[in-house]
Amino acid sequence: PVFVPLDIEISVCVLAGYFRADVKQALIAAFRGFFHPDNFTFGQPVFLSQIYALAQSVAGVESVLVTRFQRWGKTANQELGKGVLTPAGLEIVRLDNDPNFPENGKLEWVMNGGL
Repeated sequence: PVFVPLDIEISVCVLAGYFRADVKQALIAAFRGFFHPDNFTFGQPVFLSQIYALAQSVAGVESVLVTRFQRWGKTANQELGKGVLTPAGLEIVRLDNDPNFPENGKLEWVMNGGL
């Protein structure tokens, strides 16, 4: 397989009464599970709606806005506008979110609001 590292940035507005750091940790945990390698196979697309639904399901999240949604290290190809990132038939999406290896996919959070 050819792995396709993703580059995603999400801006999150945290509800009043919630700590930004706590909500961020909950989001990181939720997305770690979502992007687990067992959840994707050859040519399986990632839909922006899945990203929004998962982020909105985390306690303390008031709203989210995905500001970057593309292949890592590549120029955006209208994935954000189309709402889908589709790998080729022999490609599998990857997002390890390891700061030491961003070339394996990264997910950045911009946290606003809350405490």
